Amino acid sequence: MKSKWRYGALAGAVAAALGGGAGSAAAAGFYLPYQGAAAIGNSLAGAAALGEDASTAHWNPAAMSMIEDRQIAIAGHYVAPSINFSNSGSTGPAAIVPATGGNGGDAGTPVFVPNIFAVIPLGGTWAFGVAVSPTFGNRTEYDATWRGRFQSTESELRTMNINPSLSYKLNEAWSFGVGINYSKLEAEFHQRVVLGVNTEGNAVLSGDASAWSANAGVVWKLSEATRFGFSYRDKVDYKLAGTQQAATLTGIAVPGQNFDIRADLTLPATAQLSAVHKLNDTWTLLGDVMFTQWSEIDRLNVKNLAGATVNSLAFEFKDTVRVSGAVNYTLDQNWLLRVGLAYDQAPVKGPAERTASLPDADRYWLSFGVRWDIVPRQHRLDLAYAHVFIKSADIGRTTTGTSGMTLSGNYDNHGDILSAQYTFSF
Repeated sequence: MKSKWRYGALAGAVAAALGGGAGSAAAAGFYLPYQGAAAIGNSLAGAAALGEDASTAHWNPAAMSMIEDRQIAIAGHYVAPSINFSNSGSTGPAAIVPATGGNGGDAGTPVFVPNIFAVIPLGGTWAFGVAVSPTFGNRTEYDATWRGRFQSTESELRTMNINPSLSYKLNEAWSFGVGINYSKLEAEFHQRVVLGVNTEGNAVLSGDASAWSANAGVVWKLSEATRFGFSYRDKVDYKLAGTQQAATLTGIAVPGQNFDIRADLTLPATAQLSAVHKLNDTWTLLGDVMFTQWSEIDRLNVKNLAGATVNSLAFEFKDTVRVSGAVNYTLDQNWLLRVGLAYDQAPVKGPAERTASLPDADRYWLSFGVRWDIVPRQHRLDLAYAHVFIKSADIGRTTTGTSGMTLSGNYDNHGDILSAQYTFSF
C-alpha cells in the first residue's frame, strides 16, 4: 500500500502554493494588486473610476473612454515581503525523534512584478485596450531544516494574464466596457516527508493549467467633478495537471512515489466600486470598496488519473472586503502628489486554517506617490511606495499521515512595495 503522505502531498502542495510571498505580504490572500504605479500610490482607491492612464485597461475597461490619445504604459513593482515565524509548542511527526528545527528565517522572498498596458481610441465612441500582467501569485522559502518543514519548505505560484478589452461611450455620462482574459498558472511546492523512523526525504510537486474568463465595467459621470466606476472580474476555473517527485536527502529517487496528479482550482471573482471627486483644481478625493469571493476556495479534492478522489482538504476561506481612500494634490501642470490608506481583510478564518505558506492576516496600507508629466500629454513618469502593516497571527495547523504534524506558533509579517511606471502617449 502506498504511503499516506503521497496522496496528502498534492493537497498540501496546492495549499502552500495558494499563499505567501508577494501575495499574502501585500494584498490579502494571494491576489496581486500591482497594476500600475498610480494605483499603488493611491492604495488602490478610485482605481475603477480614475481613468488617467492605460492601466485602466486592467482596473475598468469602461474608463478607457476617458483616454484621449493612444497610450502605452510599462510598469514594474519591487515587492519585499517579510514573513517571520516564532515556534511555540509544535509537535510531530511521530517517527522523527526528537522533532526539532528552527523558526525558518525570513520566508518572504523579494519579487519583481511587471505590467504592460495599452489603450487605442477608435474614434470618439469606442476604445480598444489590453493589459498583460500577473493577477495572482506568491513565493515563500523557509530554511530547509525549520520546524515546519513537513508542511512546507518552499512554494511558488505564478500567473500571467492577457486581457484585451473594448469600451463604448454611450454619452457624456455613461461608458461601458467588456474584456476577455487568458490566464496561465504554474505552481511548484517543496516539503520534507517521512520515509522511515528518523529518516527524511524531499517531495517536489509541480503543475500548470490555463483558463479563460471575462471582465466588465461601467463608468457613470455624475458631474464634471464627480464620477463612479464599477468593475467585475469573473472567477477563473483551472484544471491543474502535474507530477510529484520524491527522493532521499541524498537525491536517490524513492520507488513508487513518482506519479501524476490532478485537481480543480477556482480563483475568486472580484467586484470593485470606486469614486473620484474633484474638490477644485488642486485637491481630488478618491474612495474604493472591493469585494473578493474567496469562499470559492472551500475544499480541494485531489484525484488520481482514474478520476477517483484520493484526498480532500478543507480551506473554508471566507469572502473579504477591502476599503481604501486617497487624496491627490496637483502642484502644477507637471506634478501631482498622492497619499492613500487602506484596510484589507484576510480570507483565512483562524489559526487552524492558516498555513505555513499562507500565514495571512488582516492588514493596513499606507502609500505615497508622485506623478511627473515630463512632457504633458506625451511623456509621464509615476513613482509610488507603500508599506503594508499586517496584524500578528497565530497558527495551529495540523496535518495527518506519516508526515503529519501540528505547527504551533505566531507570525509577524509586513511588506514594502516600490513601483515605477512610464506612460507614453502618441
